[in-house]
Amino acid sequence: MEETIYFTQRQEGYKKILKEIEENPKGCSDFENLMKERIFRWWANWKPDYEGWLQCADSLYADSCIIEAIGSEPQIYKDYRAAMKGQRDAFEMDMGPIQTCVVEGDTIAFNYRMYMTPKFDMGKTKKGQTAVLRVSEFNTFAPVEGYKQPMVVHLQLIATGVEK
Repeated sequence: MEETIYFTQRQEGYKKILKEIEENPKGCSDFENLMKERIFRWWANWKPDYEGWLQCADSLYADSCIIEAIGSEPQIYKDYRAAMKGQRDAFEMDMGPIQTCVVEGDTIAFNYRMYMTPKFDMGKTKKGQTAVLRVSEFNTFAPVEGYKQPMVVHLQLIATGVEK
């Protein structure tokens, strides 16, 4: 796998957040710091291929997690996995670094840019023409039976626009 500048930026973001957690200048609770560490670690380990993504995603999302991301209706994580397979078959993807992150209680909100390049022509969307989406995520964590650490139980992913 070719490492992109975004891979390097995601790694740097994880190192930075580990230092922030250690210093804890914002007075975050242990649970809030755990959420930050888990999200930034997941982000640093994010993989563009479907199987690699599954390995990362399965460690973050509870099987019963409600995900509002693809399509008009919320999905359970197992159904979202199938939708992501279709998306990965149609697009090359990359994720920029987390730009802004806010943690409060059991929820972490952050934004980033998603880079999607079609593998084939799809109407007005042409093969090889990368679209850059501005994305905001809201991830709610909770302890879930059968897991050693808190998991994401609700994800809202909002694409706020496309940049050219």
